[in-house]
Amino acid sequence: QAQVNLAIFIAARIRALTRTMRGRAVFRSARIFPHQRHRHDASARYLPGTTAECLERRPWSCAPGVLFTTRRCSSHSKWLRPGNSMDDRIAKDQRLVTGAGKGADAERMVPVPESLLEQLLQTEAAYVASSKVRAVSMHEILDTMQAHRVAKFIHMELPKRIAVRMSMIESLEGWQMVPELVQSHENLSWWYRDVRLVRRNREVGLKEFIAVMKKIKRQGDGMVGLGVLGMHKWYSSSHTDHTDEFVNKWLDDYFMIRIGSNMLVDHCIALASVEDGGLGHPTGIVDTNCDIVRICEQAAQYAKALCEAQLGRSPVYSIETSAWDSPVPHDFSYIPRYLRYIMVELIKNSFKATVERSTDDANLRARPVRILVSSDSMHCGIRVSDQAGGIPFDVGKRIWSYLYGAAGAAGRVKLARGGENNSDGVPVATPLAGWGVGLPISRLHARYLGGTLILCSYPGMGTDVSLFLPTISHNQVEVLKK
Repeated sequence: QAQVNLAIFIAARIRALTRTMRGRAVFRSARIFPHQRHRHDASARYLPGTTAECLERRPWSCAPGVLFTTRRCSSHSKWLRPGNSMDDRIAKDQRLVTGAGKGADAERMVPVPESLLEQLLQTEAAYVASSKVRAVSMHEILDTMQAHRVAKFIHMELPKRIAVRMSMIESLEGWQMVPELVQSHENLSWWYRDVRLVRRNREVGLKEFIAVMKKIKRQGDGMVGLGVLGMHKWYSSSHTDHTDEFVNKWLDDYFMIRIGSNMLVDHCIALASVEDGGLGHPTGIVDTNCDIVRICEQAAQYAKALCEAQLGRSPVYSIETSAWDSPVPHDFSYIPRYLRYIMVELIKNSFKATVERSTDDANLRARPVRILVSSDSMHCGIRVSDQAGGIPFDVGKRIWSYLYGAAGAAGRVKLARGGENNSDGVPVATPLAGWGVGLPISRLHARYLGGTLILCSYPGMGTDVSLFLPTISHNQVEVLKK
């Protein structure tokens, strides 16, 4: 009972602390030090973003950490150094939840009831969501090819990105009434908990951490469909004055953070050794000599097979290359799976539209899809051109909207390349058209590392889609929600 009372007292102090600090200081802590034997003085090393006045007024000093422990303040300075959050001391703090530990360490640990732990994690997540998410560049990725260094960065950064997405859902009025948003929020909450409680240090290695990363990756595969369907239902039932632009901007920000989080998770899994449950790739998910032409050929072959399986036939295509100062386009450092995703989406859209536009096989052969790959020393450009009749001008910005694909409600305007409805009138995804949001998601993948995706339609003739990517690693920087 004494332990439970102490845990409740800690929670009460945190709630009082958050009210005091709101708008004046940055809440960065989940490790609490009692101050009975120590008072802050002028020489104390304060937390970044926290005022001295605020520290003096509160009875607890905070430092970056994982859970709650009663370790004394005599060594507090080493915890207040920036960059110490979620470091190798996680293993010791893990005993807070499990109650493990022997001797003096066990005496210093405070068992926390499950319900209280959930409240503490929720409180922390709300404040972590207001922290600045640090963008990384391709140059930094190439400079950090050790799994333990990437894992340490992810252990500090991934909770912020998860918390931001949770906060975005919570900002939607009435989100609790939308099952898809509730499920998304629940998934994110569990992932936040898993990342905050997993152990990662020299004693246990990376096995537990990699297992959690693989679990998050596996469970997150359906989040795009959940997000789009959930936002469509929320938008359809909302009585607020939100517009299509608000929904599209919200989903852009939400999915961009998801792309960034997945990149970190995938890179860590790829770098980790096979013994730790990873793939053991020396450069992770990055190809330091990414062959753009080969990726375009692979994407075209995949789209061709998909088109033949779904529609019974496929158009002819060609791949042309050019470069400013070399016979062939330059290879450069990039993430092949992201480029492959974009190219598959663009090419299969052109293939599908061409087949549907053609009246017979002869007419289909007269409408080849042309793919051009070109580059100079700074950028790479890829263009996909078809003769499938283009997109009407009145469609306008709908080609980049999440509301007019397979997730759109029956009766709303859908693009010619959108999805279908099942017998109940509920939109479903198809292997060829997906959720009908391939173009906006592809644009996010292009933007993620500084690229652009541009579509030009010529009604009655065809469509040109151009992808431009920076080839210099310093210019390939994450673009995330501010």
